[in-house]
Amino acid sequence: MEGAAADFRAELSERLFVLYLGGRWMAPLSDRLIAVPGLPLARLACAEAGDVARARAGLKPARASGAALRAAYAASAPLLRALRAYEATGDPVAEPEDWTLPFAGPAVLVTATAVPLARVAGLLIAGAGQGLLWKPAPGAAPSAHALMGALGPAAGAGLAMLQGDHATGVALAGQGPVIWVSDAPPPAEMPVSLRVPATDPHRR
Repeated sequence: MEGAAADFRAELSERLFVLYLGGRWMAPLSDRLIAVPGLPLARLACAEAGDVARARAGLKPARASGAALRAAYAASAPLLRALRAYEATGDPVAEPEDWTLPFAGPAVLVTATAVPLARVAGLLIAGAGQGLLWKPAPGAAPSAHALMGALGPAAGAGLAMLQGDHATGVALAGQGPVIWVSDAPPPAEMPVSLRVPATDPHRR
């Protein structure tokens, strides 16, 4: 699987220029680029207001079951483990956590690099049925692309992934309740509906 992970990383120079919107990979409207931690030659294209509007307009509740999404995650686990090792997170890529979101309708998920994929995937699976816009941290870009590549075909337009920095996250904040998953505090200009720690045990 290390070979597959190496091939995936080699393609990141192209992958980091696309977003997942409306059930497919698309080029962003923005041309604003930022550096990617751990990938000195790579640049990540930041989503801005026009991309956020497109993502929100294309968001539709997923028809796939949670079981189908969990199966897609499980099938991608070996690749995800290799990529998380490359990101130096020590992430075992365990089974997705069970989450029930405390609000209805489309929501926004913002995750830090240190958040285990079991937590990220659990929240994505929980939110796909109502529509979820996800902004992963730039430091987790390789695994985030692989995770969306696994869940996206099953979730269709139920999930969207927009890359970027804090400015992108703030642009997303008006699109629904924000789930902030990090041990760091959110930006003052980002109202948060649900704060989740990065690594503390999930209490159902």
